[in-house]
Amino acid sequence: MKKVRVVKADGSTEDFDKEKIVRACVAAGAPEDVAREIANEVESKARDGMSTAEIRRMVLVRLREKCPEAADSWEFYDRVVKGRITFENGKFVVVEKGRLYLGRQVKDIGPRGLSHAKEVEGILRELEEDLMYGVPRRTINARCYALFMGVLKSKKMSKEEKRKAVELINAWREKMGWKPYKLKKPL
Repeated sequence: MKKVRVVKADGSTEDFDKEKIVRACVAAGAPEDVAREIANEVESKARDGMSTAEIRRMVLVRLREKCPEAADSWEFYDRVVKGRITFENGKFVVVEKGRLYLGRQVKDIGPRGLSHAKEVEGILRELEEDLMYGVPRRTINARCYALFMGVLKSKKMSKEEKRKAVELINAWREKMGWKPYKLKKPL
């Protein structure tokens, strides 16, 4: 079977890898069987020259249908870790820098990646506000997991900052009545 080449956001190309889709869906909180089903569906539609943004959109549409909390968690992770935001269904958002984006696309809104525990503290305050304004607890829980994964995967944070961030997340989870996350391996 011929390898399909996809085009990344920076213009470079790479082989299509359905396992990346599976890992991303599972990391967002989808069950593995759902993640594999979505990855297989996308693989069947993948073609040479397809953009990773197109693949991402396909995955998010199916994830939104099959596991909405995971789709929300994915988009939250993109915003807090990758510094990008998704605009779907004609909705618009004014971002901090005062720019207005319209349409169905992904836009970079700030620097990529978490770099210190203070950012995590601010995001936790935002999650608490979202909860007060009616965002369901399971959605907040999924976003919290996305934040936790973002901290663990951050290349900008020192081990000490990661440790502080994990402590902040776990203290916040306990405050919410949830179990703290346990590290599977040392930072």
